Amino acid sequence: MNEVEKPRILVLSKTDVSRDPRPMKQIRELSTDYHITTASFGQAPVGTHQHIELDPLPKQKGIARIPGIFSLLQLFHLYRWYEALDSRIQGPLRQMRGMKWDLIIAHDLQTLPIADRLMSRHGVLVDLHEYAPAQDEPNLVWRILNAPHYRWLCRTRVRSAAAVTTVSQGIADEYRRHFGIKATVVVNATPFHELNPGRAGAPLRLVHSGIAAPERRLEVLVKGMLLATANATLDFYLIDEFPVQRAQLERLAAGDPRIRFHPALPYEQLVDTLNSYDLGLIVFPPTTFNLAWCLPNKFFDYIQARLGLVIGPSPEMTRYVNEFGLGVVTESFAPEALARTIESLTPERVMQWKANSHASAMALAGERQSAIWAEIVHHLLS
Repeated sequence: MNEVEKPRILVLSKTDVSRDPRPMKQIRELSTDYHITTASFGQAPVGTHQHIELDPLPKQKGIARIPGIFSLLQLFHLYRWYEALDSRIQGPLRQMRGMKWDLIIAHDLQTLPIADRLMSRHGVLVDLHEYAPAQDEPNLVWRILNAPHYRWLCRTRVRSAAAVTTVSQGIADEYRRHFGIKATVVVNATPFHELNPGRAGAPLRLVHSGIAAPERRLEVLVKGMLLATANATLDFYLIDEFPVQRAQLERLAAGDPRIRFHPALPYEQLVDTLNSYDLGLIVFPPTTFNLAWCLPNKFFDYIQARLGLVIGPSPEMTRYVNEFGLGVVTESFAPEALARTIESLTPERVMQWKANSHASAMALAGERQSAIWAEIVHHLLS
């Protein structure tokens, strides 16, 4: 089948898709059988056949330039006026006027006012990465203005979608409970890596990678390590997105040579680098709904790196750890509980967890999850 005959799919995202693992997995999975157009910020990602670069900061026009106008429209729930005035919505619509697709894959709620106005033969597949109405719940202004707006989008645009996917069962259950949305779970699994587990020795090498967002409370990891007297080390690979929090963590750990901070790694190098460690550490107190039900990328990065796992009692991660024998769950999210867990580690237990990660790596690889999107797309187009 040549490119002209292939069904046409638009992957629409308000991110730089080339740096966003989830849409990139879709593109890799679908680009062989379908003609893929991407509309997003940044340059064309690998695997796309056509790219429409969106402006991340378009200039507002007319009355939309009045300071506070969009907050006022949200406050009075005038969401259709909001969409009609917002150049972040109207600009992409002008860019794609007259274009037609067989299916649109829309990432997150922010893209739906655009996707619903474009021409798609078989409708819109909405990929909701998290539970959007609780996305920034610690922020009072966000809860007053944005949360009701997002709930409206769920009641209207998401419920009319051809299909919906999300990242964990707890989040899918919440969408169904509040909005009657039936979402298929596609977890953020990492592509398969051909690696072997290394030997666990002394000291045991713990690692954490990702962002130092304040709601993640990474100080729990540092404090737990400071309390532990076991022969172990902890290395951080933190993306430079929250420099203030990173500096606070470094000050908290100052003077303890067992705790080290490294520059962030390009994602394509991350899993291979992690392979030199013994245990991936994830202890996220449930400070938000999405963190309470998280099943993060790093969880699957650690499995592909053939590490054991030390996690807090988060239900989604706990289910996988127990089912596949991947590691240990702390009693609570307190630093003291983490310290006790670190004290209990032995090389023999860690080697068993690493062996179980190795045995589970194919079953828990991203390719298995990406196949779910392919099945949904095939069903919608047929």
